Amino acid sequence: MDAHDKIKPSVRKEDIKAGLMRLGLKKGDMVGVHSSLSSFGHVEGGADTVIEALLETVGERGSVVMSTHSANLSEDKRTSEMIALGISWLFKILPYDPDKTRVTTGIIPETFRKEKGVVRGLHPSLSIAASGPKAEILSEGWHRLLELDGFILLIGVGLDRCTAMHLAEKRVHVFPDRILKKITPPKWFVEKYSEEEWEWDIGPYPDFAKLTQPCIKRVIMKTMHAYLCVSSLLTTSSKGTNE
Repeated sequence: MDAHDKIKPSVRKEDIKAGLMRLGLKKGDMVGVHSSLSSFGHVEGGADTVIEALLETVGERGSVVMSTHSANLSEDKRTSEMIALGISWLFKILPYDPDKTRVTTGIIPETFRKEKGVVRGLHPSLSIAASGPKAEILSEGWHRLLELDGFILLIGVGLDRCTAMHLAEKRVHVFPDRILKKITPPKWFVEKYSEEEWEWDIGPYPDFAKLTQPCIKRVIMKTMHAYLCVSSLLTTSSKGTNE
């Protein structure tokens, strides 16, 4: 523990709820949460307290969604041909059980997936979990949160940890054609290493953190500092921010 950690206050559930409400989160909202428990300092009750604060803030009509990317991956050796193609990593996806497979996205989503009423998606490695009356639909993917005019909440993390950004990456023409051609794998590779059985990526990984200031400038993202934890609320709809 360094000197910075020692000055972090003890945070209670009511403190977290107050911060969420100051951001604009309210009853009935649907929110996709990316978080870091350690960013709070000491939380009375740990991850359970953060989850309770979120659920109580959005209420019974609202929904909470979290990335529950799986730890069921076995790294496979890349060939020289794959490296030349720009394949960044290659993992074999091992058997997946939504009720038992642990997550790689932190203690808060690992705790959340076990909560009563939470539905975890069936993607073998990139699942998300959701609570609330629309949990089944929302667990299908981030595109469902977009369709339902939900929000993204970042607690103690930045856009570089926001897995929902990959949805934007797919829907927006981020790269010019000359770059896109270089980061599109050949047909033989996609057929041999199907995304149902393999986890891989090709080309330069996008630096989503660079989008923070443009998002704030365009008033689709707002931030606040509370208890030494940076929180952000980002709209996923085209209707503007949550006022």
